Amino acid sequence: MTKKLFATFLLLWMGLSCGEEPYRNTIPYARVNFMINLNGVDHELNNPLAFKVYTEEDRRRNDDRMGYAGLLVVTGADGMLYAYDCCCPFEDSKEVRVEPDRNGTARCSHCGSIFRTIFGLGTPESGPATEPLQIYRVIDLQNGTFQIIN
Repeated sequence: MTKKLFATFLLLWMGLSCGEEPYRNTIPYARVNFMINLNGVDHELNNPLAFKVYTEEDRRRNDDRMGYAGLLVVTGADGMLYAYDCCCPFEDSKEVRVEPDRNGTARCSHCGSIFRTIFGLGTPESGPATEPLQIYRVIDLQNGTFQIIN
């Protein structure tokens, strides 16, 4: 009886432990630390569906870090700021960046994948990519100042 109970428990445990692995981005890890000022140099991000791309050349302070391939900051349909890495997750190359457009998407010119950016998820809409863009945290500090970190 004990062996049957143990075998039943073991089969039940094995069956319930199977499942999907948690999502992991495939682009290499790179530090992100950048400040956005909506009352100053980044004022265009106050508009709905606005976007701005920041690369290493756009560093303002010595401790600014722009992720793996640069930062794409988008003002969503809800007025919130969302930040993504510019690296296409299908290509995984620092040189292949997604290019945003005014309809709330970003397109990879190399593989043709299109990502929806206005809702804060960066999900693939079409093309060969199956993973979303790498998302970074946007922290509202005060008075139109935001910090982007990972």
